[in-house]
Amino acid sequence: MVESTKGNVLVVDDDVRLRDEILVPGLKAFGFHAVGVGTAAELYRSIVVERYRLLVLDIALPDEDGFKIVSQLRALSDIGIVVLSGLDSTAHRVRGLIEGADVYLTKPVDVEVLAASLHSLRRRVGNAASYEVANTDWRLEAGGWRLLAPNGTIIALSMPERLLLNRLAVSSPEPTTRTALIDEFAAAIPGFDPTRLEMLIHRLRQKVSKKAGEELPLIAVRGVGYTLTLS
Repeated sequence: MVESTKGNVLVVDDDVRLRDEILVPGLKAFGFHAVGVGTAAELYRSIVVERYRLLVLDIALPDEDGFKIVSQLRALSDIGIVVLSGLDSTAHRVRGLIEGADVYLTKPVDVEVLAASLHSLRRRVGNAASYEVANTDWRLEAGGWRLLAPNGTIIALSMPERLLLNRLAVSSPEPTTRTALIDEFAAAIPGFDPTRLEMLIHRLRQKVSKKAGEELPLIAVRGVGYTLTLS
């Protein structure tokens, strides 16, 4: 279910393979309702019809200069703009930000980094429902699609990671049984292998520790399951 137009993302890139096979499905895996187009003309039509609030924009489009597009959009709205560019010089970065881009990323882009940038922008444009986890400074935001660490680090979550943390957050501080977690995954992911649960948790802990420099307060309760609690 789409949360609102504020959570939708318009991806504008004339590289069909990058747009339709990598960026759009990649962002969907991180909880965005992503739609792709290939020209500036399609961009303008789309933001009028759908009122997108988040934009991923290739700076080198065939029908209009990307820097000019950024400047025009910034003058007209508070849309969140992430620029993608093959231009990696300081001058190009500075120009993109001065024209009004919120984030300037160079190609090839890591989809997880792109998703984290968009989650941060979504908070700015006003779509940041959140709740605290187990009375700590860790928070799940944007419908559970991003994790905010105590030091302010934003971590984009994949669909399985979101399922796990949201299920644990609902029961916190009481532990959630392993069986309940497996049932949750089986209902959402056809053919889910129960043996993947521990690996998912292990990789999520490593991911959070690497990105935030802090340990995720996800604790194994012997003979029961897992809980989100104080570190």
